[in-house]
Amino acid sequence: MINTKPNTGLKSIFYLVIFLGFYSCDTKETLTFEKQNFATDSLLDCETVDCALLEINLLKVVDGNQISDAINKEIEGVACAILNIGENEPEATMEQAIREFNSSYREISDEFPDEIVPYEASIDCDLSFQCKSLVSVIMDSYIFTGGAHGYGGVSFINIAASTGKQIPNKELFKNYTEFESYAEKAFRKAHKIPEEQSINSTGFLFEDDKFSLPENIGFTQHEVLIYYNPYEISSYAEGPIELKLNKEEVASFFAVEIF
Repeated sequence: MINTKPNTGLKSIFYLVIFLGFYSCDTKETLTFEKQNFATDSLLDCETVDCALLEINLLKVVDGNQISDAINKEIEGVACAILNIGENEPEATMEQAIREFNSSYREISDEFPDEIVPYEASIDCDLSFQCKSLVSVIMDSYIFTGGAHGYGGVSFINIAASTGKQIPNKELFKNYTEFESYAEKAFRKAHKIPEEQSINSTGFLFEDDKFSLPENIGFTQHEVLIYYNPYEISSYAEGPIELKLNKEEVASFFAVEIF
């Protein structure tokens, strides 16, 4: 849980110059990133009233072109969706999302001043992998809005380098069903689940007792990550479930270049 409030204004706190040679040998191009910090004190009036505790650091491309802007919009959009705890559509910008998150806390705090614990939110993201066709960003988040515990999760954002637009999971593959079948075999092997037994026979919670890929599929330099957040196929106490696949062994399944 967050135990300190950010005390800096909205600003870029440092530059991360990422050389693609570290992530891929297929291109000499580089993208320049910065971590952008969104601080509570610069956006909200917290001197006279309590505010939600927020610590938001988003990766941002600073190359200053249309594709960079599109990539930044995709990253910001995912973060805004994470902060959206109501029934309305997520806010369009991080500043608006922070204000709305705090407004939700203030409303419940005003109604139950002696009972409510301050809401908390932390979001941080980094570059997981990059090559000439693909940018994969990993976003780690934690949200607490009351109850026994908060919720922490990981989001992978896979973006087409040529357009700056996020690639839906099914569009990553030549044949989604074929890859899903391959991943099930690898999952069963990793967790010692015999083929003749139910996928849930060892305690997993796949819907309808049928294997399915998670919402989050990510990439590193050498691996494809099949990442199940808490509650997807197991209890919160079990934590996330991750399956790592060697890129060279699964590259033929993908409709995009992953090296």
